[in-house]
Amino acid sequence: MKVGIGYDIHRLVEGRKLILGGVEIDYPRGLLGHSDADVLIHAICDGLLGAAGLGDIGRLFPDTDERYRGISSVELLKEVAGKIIEAGFFIGNIDATVILQLPKLAALIPRMEERLASVLDIEMDRINIKATTNEGLDATGRGEAIVAWVVVGLSRMVKE
Repeated sequence: MKVGIGYDIHRLVEGRKLILGGVEIDYPRGLLGHSDADVLIHAICDGLLGAAGLGDIGRLFPDTDERYRGISSVELLKEVAGKIIEAGFFIGNIDATVILQLPKLAALIPRMEERLASVLDIEMDRINIKATTNEGLDATGRGEAIVAWVVVGLSRMVKE
């Protein structure tokens, strides 16, 4: 088994859609970034790539490349998933924590887990998403940013 850790943070700003885990959320601010800035998917991509020893999301999809401007992070995740399979791995599990003051995510987490399971073509019970606040501390606690931490377990595919 191989383990990878993913982390991402993006600033909340006016005039952007808020997308987390591939789900658009009704909220007056969204995350600033070169792509759609989905911190959860970005952290998952980094966790997967790290576990497989394939670098990181910035190396694979640099923010200096205009092809990725405004791209859906779901598309990035699909490409990462393909690279994981090509490298001979399958996803054992994904455990994620999203840290944000608002909006509250409890009712949205099942949709995120379903969306991610569909994109990755894995069972929903292999994905666990949690949400917490930073109790008013730092940029995340002040509602200025959203953070995601992810741990991923990969296993080698058995060759027949």
